[in-house]
Amino acid sequence: MVNKPAYISQRGGNCRLAYLRPVRLALIAIAAVAMFRTCPETFARPQQPSAAATSASGPAFEVAAIKPSKPDDQSHSLHSGSDSVEIENFTLRRLIRTAYGLKSESQVLGGPDWIGKQAFDIKAKFDDAEVAKLEKITGRERFQEMRLAMQALLADRFHLKISQETRIIPVFALVIAKTGAKLAPSGPQLDDSGKPKTDRGHSLNDNNGHLKAVAISMSSFADWFVYLPECDRVVVDRTGLTGEYDFNLDWTEDNGQGIPPDALLPGLFTALREQLGLELKPDKAPVDVVVVQAAAPPELE
Repeated sequence: MVNKPAYISQRGGNCRLAYLRPVRLALIAIAAVAMFRTCPETFARPQQPSAAATSASGPAFEVAAIKPSKPDDQSHSLHSGSDSVEIENFTLRRLIRTAYGLKSESQVLGGPDWIGKQAFDIKAKFDDAEVAKLEKITGRERFQEMRLAMQALLADRFHLKISQETRIIPVFALVIAKTGAKLAPSGPQLDDSGKPKTDRGHSLNDNNGHLKAVAISMSSFADWFVYLPECDRVVVDRTGLTGEYDFNLDWTEDNGQGIPPDALLPGLFTALREQLGLELKPDKAPVDVVVVQAAAPPELE
């Protein structure tokens, strides 16, 4: 089963991205993390431009502990606070995707087999000087600092060396079906007093094969597909639709075992065509990728 994010939230200095089993849509608390060592660590920064590292003055964690994930753990989560990052059950392939801001793990190429199989739990903490710096910048800038620190962590603890390239790889193209799109433009959003909102809300709420979209562009919709078990590649928006739309989508999830014969709802691809007038067509396109040149298992806590 491929777990997908039930929610993405950013408030102040905190950003949480939680990958949960489909039945868990509601917000949940991340399980407490076991005790980690507190001695400072040094993060190596290779000088080659292709290495997974930041500049010498770039952000880095003061201390980080890595443990193997529990074999039966089915959830995946990343919680970034004001001074630390906690990660549960991420493979190195998924860590690379996160650190380099990729849409899909299909954009991480090469490397030994274990980088997509062995999962890790990580707790990393910034020093006081970095925390003071983070408090003075925006939430988006803080998330970028976290990503750069993650790149340095991967270079040091996993001995990761990469190259960043653009390659033509398999994708899905989101296109309008021959029957035409069945989408209604997003209507006005009103506040509690009945007046139009000046700041429109945008949401994609997905729970067990039921999606409710509010004021969503086709570009954002295309990005959502990579979290589904049926879609293991980047989706490129080629609908030509430029507006924002409200819609629902209901389907039977395929978790690798096919659609049950007694399913009440069609599979994703059929539901997409019948309910929204859209299709996912296999194609190839130039996509930014990270190519793993070298990696080694970390020393575990």
